[in-house]
Amino acid sequence: MEQLGVDGKKGTGIVRVAHELLKGLLADKSLDVYPLVTSNRGDVEGYLDYVGLSELKSKTVYLPILRKTCKWDNVYKKTVSWVLSLIYCKVYMRVLNDYDVYVSVFSPISPIVYASKLKTFAFVHDLIPIKFPQFCNAKFAKKYKQWIEHLKADKIFVISESTKKDLLEFRKDILSNSVEVVYLGADAKFKPIADDKIIAAVRKKYGIGDKKYILTVSELSERKNFVHLLKAFAKLIKDTKDDDIYLVLLGPKRAGFKAVDEEIENLNIKDKIIQTGFVADEDMPALYNGAEVFVYPSLYEGFGLPILEAMQCGCPVVCADNSSLPEVGGDAVLYIDGKDVAKTAEILRKVCEDSKLRLQLSKKSVKQAESFSWTKFVQQITESIVKDK
Repeated sequence: MEQLGVDGKKGTGIVRVAHELLKGLLADKSLDVYPLVTSNRGDVEGYLDYVGLSELKSKTVYLPILRKTCKWDNVYKKTVSWVLSLIYCKVYMRVLNDYDVYVSVFSPISPIVYASKLKTFAFVHDLIPIKFPQFCNAKFAKKYKQWIEHLKADKIFVISESTKKDLLEFRKDILSNSVEVVYLGADAKFKPIADDKIIAAVRKKYGIGDKKYILTVSELSERKNFVHLLKAFAKLIKDTKDDDIYLVLLGPKRAGFKAVDEEIENLNIKDKIIQTGFVADEDMPALYNGAEVFVYPSLYEGFGLPILEAMQCGCPVVCADNSSLPEVGGDAVLYIDGKDVAKTAEILRKVCEDSKLRLQLSKKSVKQAESFSWTKFVQQITESIVKDK
């Protein structure tokens, strides 16, 4: 039984993880998978159709009150959750006890589930709302902290050693051997592209044309540290007087995007910036392939999936040296301090000007990316579930 927190089709990293896990578990014939819906939000059947798993619609289990028994953030919600738990506990327990294992990819696990005979498995992707609440909506940060405080799954999957360290520091009562690191993978479509026409067509689609460009990918939020990148890019242009290089900002605007727009104006580099907004997933490999270098200056990541996607495409990578990013990049990328503008500009200049270095980084990136795959991810989780079931 798998609890999915999917309210839409356009994937954040967590939605992608949920899809890959569901697909992988379904392929294992030793497991019988039942999607569990714990909310009335979202079009579950539409989602299953969209990801090509329509056969699961008839196996979906609906317990819509379950999520409401996890509302702990104020006295009123605590009271409502307690009352709902009393009312629905016996009814829901009869349903839940027909299954063996409960897996939650993101959502909090209800006290009703913990009280059942189910073996529980939960994912913790990062501790951003706890370590860096200033980067999150205050209401969500409070709620997420309570989710982690109430977490008592039999096994907790985390997506990096960095996240495991953060979790054990926050929850000192959790035993280290109950927390297992399972690295993510990147889709097979992220690979080197030999056909220049494919890359050219995607470049044209997003207004890049034949321009030489540095690429960065993510939502335009404060945590992604794009103001730092803009300052480093402006210094790169000034120091090299290179009028032939552009910075492509790829991704939807979130909290903090105004600071990005303001910095572009302040630095007077608007004509050197290309903002694409949301990009279709199928176009991403070509954009990675077309870039001189991919740069990811984020201040904190639970994993850092974009740098893996870039490496898998053979794109040279420059990224921050914090949190989980060195685990993913290994010795295949160049690292920056997300607060040292001059150093970031220097490294970007070095990569852009040195074609031999770019080729060396490209080869190392492809090799490093081979360490990660969705197959390995699902296999490790499946083995853990079967062993502990």
